[in-house]
Order: sequence, then structure tokens, then C-alpha cells
Amino acid sequence: MGETCLSVAETLADVAARRPALKSVLAAFQPMMELRAALTAELGESVAAALTLPAFSLERAAQGAPLMAGMSLHGLAAPLRTAARRMLPELSALAPLASHRAALEDLFLGEGAASERIVEALVAGNGPEFERLAGEASVPPETLGFALDFIAAPVLRALAAQAIPAQGEAPWNGGAVWTQGYCPVCGSLPVIATLDKRVFEEKNAFLAGGGGKKRLHCGLCASSWTFRRSTCPSCGKQGNEVMEILRESGNADGERLDWCVHCKTYCPVVDLRERESVPDMDAMALGMLHLDIAASRKGLRPLRPSFWNMF
Repeated sequence: MGETCLSVAETLADVAARRPALKSVLAAFQPMMELRAALTAELGESVAAALTLPAFSLERAAQGAPLMAGMSLHGLAAPLRTAARRMLPELSALAPLASHRAALEDLFLGEGAASERIVEALVAGNGPEFERLAGEASVPPETLGFALDFIAAPVLRALAAQAIPAQGEAPWNGGAVWTQGYCPVCGSLPVIATLDKRVFEEKNAFLAGGGGKKRLHCGLCASSWTFRRSTCPSCGKQGNEVMEILRESGNADGERLDWCVHCKTYCPVVDLRERESVPDMDAMALGMLHLDIAASRKGLRPLRPSFWNMF
């Protein structure tokens, strides 16, 4: 988006200042979210040495195939082991995961390739295989999915970063090449979306476009992609009366939920035109917990269930 984003800590501090009731929840997850961000940067070289992401293909994109579709993740056991070694002490501080620490250590810190197969099943969206492997590891599937949001995510983010150019747009964002509601890199559904800030004409600083281009953000590999504002990312329905908006009355700081009247799924959205700074997207998704609660009361379902919106 062309400007520096706030860090996880800065984003959560801003949310806590505006919503004191969320302070305890934010404080509980901040260490893990900060560590996930740090690990993504630290693991870049080791992931690149272990595995190369396929080049972006217009033909595969037209078929709706993400970059990681059908890709073997063999070779990622070592970086997964590094991520687990650093992350498990933080995860185990949470009561629901404490009793599963030994099983998670066996899974990720051992020498076998079980961790690679589980991440492959996660990326492929192969629920039956994921549940089977979770059973073999003696970890409930929902608990394992929670752990992977922090152990596998930094590894997959480092892998996905290989496809992002140093300058300009990602290849899937040019010319409406990618039209799917799921991630063009790993295939996951988005955890949050943004509406771009207003864009100033480079040759004339007094001219400004309306901005507001919608971008979906993947909570697993952290890729983002442009998407039609009038279309549901989940069921694909499109039109002027498909997506409704749920927001607080008064000054909502650009925070809202876009929800589909057909399939009743929703995605948090931050309108950057109404904010001075660009937040960390993962931290911002957690910081909109108050709207997740409102959505749950309305009978809506999150587009991508996360550790904070499973009511």
C-alpha cells in the first residue's frame, strides 16, 4: 500500500487505548503475535534454502489454482522445528494448550516428516487427512489448527514472501488476474480486508482518486489480493444487494464487518481512508473482536475462523 505499517505492538496499543475492555485479551495474545512476526523475518533464509515457491502462472491463476496447490512441502521440517521450539513455550502458557505441549513437541520437534504432512493437509484444505494426522499426533484438530496459526504461519509467510516483488504490485493483482475469494498463494480464506487510502496523482499533488480498492488479507501466509467489493468471498454471489455492512454507531475509525445476505459469512474490514496510519492486519483482526461478538449475536459466521472468534 506504499507506506509503513504499524507494528503488532503499536496496533494493539492503539486498540487498547480506544477499547479498554479488550486489554486483557490483547495482552494475552500479543507475545505470540509479535513472535510470529519476528520469526517470519528470521526464517526467510532457511525457508528459501529449503524450498522454492513456484513462479506465478497466469494459466493456473485463471483456473483458480493457488501457488501452493499440489505443492510438496518436503524440506520445511527444519524451519517448522525452529518455529515450534520458539513458539511452544508461549502457546503452552494458554490453559487450553498446556496439556497438549508434550504431544506438540513430539510432532514438531521430532525428526519425522509428520509436521510437513500436516501443514500440507492444512494448505490443501484436506479436512479428513488433517483430522487423521491430528488423531495420530493425539492432538484435537481444533487445538492443532490453533497451534499451526503460530507455528506454521511464519514458515508459510516466509515462503509466500518469495513471490512478492520489492517494488510494485504482486503478480496476481495486475489486470484482475486473480478473482477468487481465497488466497492466491496458499488457498486460505481471508481473515480481514482493507479499503485502500486515497491515491494522489503523482504528477499533480492536488488531484486525488477516490481510493477504496478492496484488498483481502490471508491470516495464514499474510498475502493480500484485490477483490470486488460487491462480491462475497465465500459463496461468490455478486451484486448491489449481496454484501451488507455492520458497524458501530458514531466514529468507528473505519472498522466494520462486510457480511453476505446469502451465506451469512462475514469478514472484518478496515477503511484506511478513515485512519491516519495503516495497522498491522493480523493484530487489527484481533482488535475487532467487539464486532465478532456482535456478528455472533446476529447469527453470522466468520469467513475464516480464528482463535478469537470461535464462540
